[in-house]
Amino acid sequence: MARHFSAIHSDEYVKKLAGRQEKTAAEKKDILTQILRKSASESHAIHKIGQGMIGPIQVRLRYEGMTRSVLIEDTLERGPLMPYDILDDLGQAYILSTTGGEVRTQLFEGKQAPVTLFRIASFPRVKKEDLYFLRVNIVEFAQDESRQAIMKQEDYKLITLLESAIVAYGQSWAAGQTVGGVQTGISSGPTGLSPDRSKEKTVLVGSGAPLEPIDFYSAVTMVEIEQLEANRLLAHPQDIRDLYTWDINTTGFAFKDKVVGGEKITSFGEFEISRSVLVPQGEVFLVPKPDFLGVFPVMYSLDVEENHQIETFMKGWVMDEMVGMLILNARGLARIVKADTYSSSTIYSVNLANRGLYF
Repeated sequence: MARHFSAIHSDEYVKKLAGRQEKTAAEKKDILTQILRKSASESHAIHKIGQGMIGPIQVRLRYEGMTRSVLIEDTLERGPLMPYDILDDLGQAYILSTTGGEVRTQLFEGKQAPVTLFRIASFPRVKKEDLYFLRVNIVEFAQDESRQAIMKQEDYKLITLLESAIVAYGQSWAAGQTVGGVQTGISSGPTGLSPDRSKEKTVLVGSGAPLEPIDFYSAVTMVEIEQLEANRLLAHPQDIRDLYTWDINTTGFAFKDKVVGGEKITSFGEFEISRSVLVPQGEVFLVPKPDFLGVFPVMYSLDVEENHQIETFMKGWVMDEMVGMLILNARGLARIVKADTYSSSTIYSVNLANRGLYF
């Protein structure tokens, strides 16, 4: 019997988990007390339970994806794919598609952008004997790690799309197209740009120089002349640490008191900061609200199917989703790049190996 999996918006998962009631500390203590009151004949079992409750040491923090908070998540209905309309005087969209494992970005001129979907998948496997030797739930661990790997793949493709959209939007000026406002003053960008990318919304700083407030102000001004607002930063954790080194004349006493007091910097001025190891080190993206950027169409949500390899004594699963990514308005994008030279080869290889991919 064929099964059909429909797309489920991520907000539905949030609502479902919000309805679960966690046991209080007192309730958990009562349960442990009842276990300890069991007869002496069960002491060995109690000891094994106690050992199992001391879980393994965690090797890293759980990865939280950012794609669904940057783009509008659009759950598609079963049937033919309908294009997205673009109410824009230029009408250009940037669509990410994959063919045979290759990721490429396509530029479409027009008032409608077709939907191109691709599959993101992971294939977790565990040894059959591990199900017996280990006290922890190795199946749950493997599947959770695979979900995080899929979120990393989503974010990796998102960054590729953002980079391509910023570069291609700047190149549209070279084609004689009138795009947005005129960049002057602090919004004019770095000097020495090639003519075909003279209007690219990129702030260039030296590779050895830390980020400064003027860099953020220059980037956001590039967006504001387009009659848009962009107040969210996507950055690598190491680049955000530059903010911790600012002196008190730059930040003020309140900012420094928070840092010394152990608070984590999640915002600076009008900017909300999102950290991710998937953002290339040395590159900071400035994005608007999802309503002003693009969509993340989902044909079907994450699906899990068994794929055991009995002859090799392996338990396995196939976890996949069918999604797409489109940027329908590149005017609200800008970025800051730490680089000594400025070219497409330099930008697209900015510490590419440091994206933090662990698939």
